[in-house]
Amino acid sequence: MLSRSKQARGTTLPLYALGAIFFVPLAIGVLLVNNSANRNDHANQVSRDVASMYAQGLDFSTPSNQDIALKVAEGLGMDIRGGKGVLILSRIRVVHSADCAAGGGGHCTNEGFAVITQRYVIGNRALRSSSFGTPTHVDPGTGNVRDWANDVTARAEDFPANLKAGESTYAAECYLASQEPNGGVYSRAMF
Repeated sequence: MLSRSKQARGTTLPLYALGAIFFVPLAIGVLLVNNSANRNDHANQVSRDVASMYAQGLDFSTPSNQDIALKVAEGLGMDIRGGKGVLILSRIRVVHSADCAAGGGGHCTNEGFAVITQRYVIGNRALRSSSFGTPTHVDPGTGNVRDWANDVTARAEDFPANLKAGESTYAAECYLASQEPNGGVYSRAMF
């Protein structure tokens, strides 16, 4: 009986080692996926909260209101001030003939297209550009896009042109860099 327990002990250790070969990478993978899912949830929450504030009329041209958006992100453990994230806010509308008539002309270059009429970038703008496009003529003081009815760089990419005259959509995009090279979490919300 004594020899049988020594033999059992001798085979137990290799079985545990063999199990660890599979279990350890699996456990590490679960932790990494969980961490990424948490960062994704946080990015979604920041996008929703900031887009809601923007849609309700909060003026992000003032530094104090930009600090509010940064504090929302910091409350969820994200370091946007430290250059590890970026918030991109866009007001988007469709150019209708009434917009062209108000501008003094009868026709606009962007008539019938969705355009970005206002843009704010908070954080490290080098991390990621907007999925909607990047207008070239943005007033740095107000965030307003100059001559959005005629500036083709103001066109919003991959955005349906189904808004009624005068309606706007407010979008917030959040990108958080990760430790992996060229990796990160992106989220956007629209109101």
